[in-house]
Amino acid sequence: MYAARDMQAFRHSVRDLDDSAPKVSMNTVPYGKYQGQGYTQSHDPDPFYNLDFYKGLTRSVPDDVSIYEFHEKWKGKYDRLERVHSYIQWLFPLQEEGMNWEAHVLTKEEIKQFRKDEEAKGNLLKSYELMLDFYGIRLVSDRTGAVTRANNWEERFDNLNRNTHNNLRITRILKCLGTLGFEHFQEKLVRFFLQETLVEKKLPNVKQSVLDYFIFAVLDKSERKSLIRFAFCHYQPQKDFVWGPKKILLRTASNECASNETKIVPGHESEALEERKRTPSSSSNTEDNSRKITNGKNSESSQSNHAMREENPDDQKTSNKGKDKGQVKGEDHQVSSKSPQDGEKNGFDSHDWNRQKFNIV
Repeated sequence: MYAARDMQAFRHSVRDLDDSAPKVSMNTVPYGKYQGQGYTQSHDPDPFYNLDFYKGLTRSVPDDVSIYEFHEKWKGKYDRLERVHSYIQWLFPLQEEGMNWEAHVLTKEEIKQFRKDEEAKGNLLKSYELMLDFYGIRLVSDRTGAVTRANNWEERFDNLNRNTHNNLRITRILKCLGTLGFEHFQEKLVRFFLQETLVEKKLPNVKQSVLDYFIFAVLDKSERKSLIRFAFCHYQPQKDFVWGPKKILLRTASNECASNETKIVPGHESEALEERKRTPSSSSNTEDNSRKITNGKNSESSQSNHAMREENPDDQKTSNKGKDKGQVKGEDHQVSSKSPQDGEKNGFDSHDWNRQKFNIV
C-alpha cells in the first residue's frame, strides 16, 4: 500500500497552489498525517533555488550546468542521461526530497511564483521534451500535451525496459508537471504508457509502475477515473484487476471500452488495425458482463461469478467461490482484492469511487 499512500499524499500536497485559492502558511505542506513520507514541513522563507535555476540565474549541483547549457549540450546524449543521476531533481523539482541531497525541494510560495513565470515554464517544457526524447516519445502539441512515438522508439523502449529506475524518473516528471502548471499534460502521457503496456505490450517492465504510480499522479479526478476504466478494459485477466472497484467498472466501463475501439493513440494506427484483425473486440466481454449484472434475474454475487467464468473459463472452480484472489505486487506496493463483502467492510460501496483503498481521492 506504499504506492497508494505516496500518490495520495502527493495529490493532497498540490491543492490550492494558485493565488486565487485560500492562503496557506509559506513553505508548509498542509497534511500532517502524511509526515514521514518524504515531504518537508518548514516555515522558513528559503530562497527560490529551483525558480532561479529555471531562469538561468544559478547552476545545478554537482553537475555545474545552467538550464540553457543543459538543453543545448545534454539533449540526445542518451548514455549521459542514463548514467548520471543527479540532474533529474534539478530538472523536475518536487516538494519531496530525492537522491541528490544538493538539490532543493520546492516551497509553496516558490511553486506559486513558478506557475506564473512564463520564462521558467517555457524552460520546463523544453526539459520535458528532452526527457520524452530520451524515452522514445515525441511531444505533438505543446498546447494539449499530446504525445506519440518518436522515430527511434524501438531503441529507446529497449533501454526503458532494461533500466527500470527510469520508472521512478517518470513518476517524478508526472508529479512535477502537476505541481508547476502542466497538469493538463499528465493524462496524455499516462494514457500513452497504458497503450504501450496493456495494448501494444511493448513495455512490460513499465507496466506495474504505470498501474501503481503513473495513473494516480494525475490530478484531475475525472481523467484519473477514465484512465482506470481504460486500464480495466485492456487488463488481462480482468478478474485480477485491483486498481479500481470491479463492481462499478463492470457496470460503467462498457462504453469506455467501446469508445476505445475507435480511439487510437497517435503513432499506433497500423498496429492497432492489425491487432483488431487478429483478435475479437475488447469490449465484448465487458458488455456481456454489464448485461448480466443488470438483468435482474440473479443475485449480485452469482452474476459476478458468471462474469469471471466468462473471462477465464479454465478457472471456474476458483470463480465459483465468489472471491477474487487476484494479488498485485508492485514497487513497494501490495494490494489484495477479496470478496465484495470484504470491500464493503473497508468502506467501499457501489456508489462511491472516493476511497483510499483504490487511491482515487
